[in-house]
Amino acid sequence: MNSDRKNQNEIESMISEALKAEPDLSLSSTFTDKLVGKVKRYLVWKELFTEFAMKIGLVAGTFIVLGICLIFRSPIEINPVILFLFKNKQIIIVLGILILFTYFIDQVLLRYFFRKKISSEKYY
Repeated sequence: MNSDRKNQNEIESMISEALKAEPDLSLSSTFTDKLVGKVKRYLVWKELFTEFAMKIGLVAGTFIVLGICLIFRSPIEINPVILFLFKNKQIIIVLGILILFTYFIDQVLLRYFFRKKISSEKYY
């Protein structure tokens, strides 16, 4: 019983010594500012991409429903709208890519670069 108490006292003294000692590695004074800045940028990018994906999903869903309505409206004969889309598929694909690229630039990149910088207040 006495030896257990002696071991506990030794362990407690080692712990208190370790807690009082200076650390071998010190962090820079701007470490937290840099970390907070990186986390803010990550969260902003995540928010912008999530909003963009939701908007694209809504538009794509609308076109899918429209396409299904056009296909099932007249299944016996070829629908003239579908025939037109298949004849001009290259032009439609290129226009779709250009519109998607422009929308991405407008909704994601410009919103990121023109976002007001949140003033970083330092609390002492």
